[in-house]
Amino acid sequence: MKRSHVFLVLALVWGLIGLGAGPAAGMPKGRVVVALATDTSTMDPHMHTERMGIIMNQHIFDTLLARDTKTYQPIAHLAESVKSVNPTTWELKLRRGVKFHNGEPFTAESVKFSFDRVLNPEQKSPIRGNFTWAKSVDVVDDHTVRITTHKPYPLIHEILTFGNFAMVPPRYVKEKGDAYFAKNPVGTGPYRFVEWRKGERLTVEANEQYWKGAPAIKTIVFRIIPETATQIAELLSGGVDILRAVPPDQISAIGTSGVARVSATQILRVVFLQMDGDGRAGKTPLSDVRVRRAINHAVNVDEIIQKVLGGLAVRTPAGTNPMAFGFDPAIKPYAFDPDRARKLLTDAGFPNGFGITLNTYAGSVVNVEQVGQAVMGYLSRVGIKVRPRHFADVGQYLATFRGSKLDGITMHSWGYNSVFDSDAIYYIHFHAGEPYAYNTSQEMDQWLEEARATVDSKKRQELYSRFERFIVDQAYWVPMYAQFTIEAVSNKLNYEASGDEIMRVHAATWK
Repeated sequence: MKRSHVFLVLALVWGLIGLGAGPAAGMPKGRVVVALATDTSTMDPHMHTERMGIIMNQHIFDTLLARDTKTYQPIAHLAESVKSVNPTTWELKLRRGVKFHNGEPFTAESVKFSFDRVLNPEQKSPIRGNFTWAKSVDVVDDHTVRITTHKPYPLIHEILTFGNFAMVPPRYVKEKGDAYFAKNPVGTGPYRFVEWRKGERLTVEANEQYWKGAPAIKTIVFRIIPETATQIAELLSGGVDILRAVPPDQISAIGTSGVARVSATQILRVVFLQMDGDGRAGKTPLSDVRVRRAINHAVNVDEIIQKVLGGLAVRTPAGTNPMAFGFDPAIKPYAFDPDRARKLLTDAGFPNGFGITLNTYAGSVVNVEQVGQAVMGYLSRVGIKVRPRHFADVGQYLATFRGSKLDGITMHSWGYNSVFDSDAIYYIHFHAGEPYAYNTSQEMDQWLEEARATVDSKKRQELYSRFERFIVDQAYWVPMYAQFTIEAVSNKLNYEASGDEIMRVHAATWK
């Protein structure tokens, strides 16, 4: 075994020591209400890429590996160890005695079923592209699985923490069917599903037989409250205990309220303007690289960070988050230069500008309305007339995105599915055939595939640096910034925001 693989296995073992399965002190008690701006489109973790869905799913389901919230390294979870047998074979040893909420045992067959389900093209799972590196998954015995990859795959430990890739119960899903499972989820996680009223709330209750021990909070209610002012009013009056997204200009008011505090940290989520360079959703001027470069010069990202976000964001010149592997600090952003933007538009045949759609959506972009207005204002100054189109329903937004119908410019954000590697953002947005890819080329496909097929970290970094320089040169998007998560928490709770954007309310305790 390679030395690096030995350390990875040891890291999992050390992580396992910290995940002892002893019961929580006392029985679960009380109720915590979490305010989210939007709902998820489905409770089936394999059938969405929505952050709100990932947050809710993480309380009902478990993944094979988890993430240490201090080091952000993968650690043992449902898989006790992940060992390299040879460059294209990995062996997983699974935790014994774990049961799904319906009593069905968690075994190697559960892992194989979950992999096969996501990889089945007929399932049409939007996360399939993240797992096409897997050639086959074989059951060795009830608690041992072997995964064979098409080529050496460097990300297996990271990808097994993937927020959507939860283990699901084979018998239950087969008997009840996908439609039923999407509304009545069953997992192995710290909370059992109670009720989902779409657009209103999800209620879950503590799994007192959870393999890690029962959580301290008996009931968690995720309430869907679209209006920020209503969320804050509910927090200050005691109707809500945790808010996910606090506008920067409200931090002081919450901090001095005496009933709640703010927990903020930089997260993986990046915000960018994606342009339909391929003309996938329809022919527009964006197919001309001069137009795309003009738009990059037209938007004053630094001013948005300071004036709209109160400085709580980090510039991302190529779209890569500095927290993720593959980030190249040598790459510089386009300079804010409206005069240069106008000249480029004139050179492209648009001296008087043109009209274009700007798509935005609710839920994950902090101060989305204000950021959108700022972008529209900058573009109007160089003659680009923006038609705003806002999606209040994130499920509809992502379905439209995947369905090749988001023409024009899209203010998009991506949380890497909480995977700290550039593959988690670039492959799905730039590889031909992927659901969110509106800018593709043979060169990019080759670089992305090579980066997935080598365990040489130096070579991977070189490939991503080359890739980033290319997409900056071609101006396929306007890379903007990495967000902070700004969460408000009742003074009654021990709870902190996490840099991987997973709200671990299941780990909260009463003060």
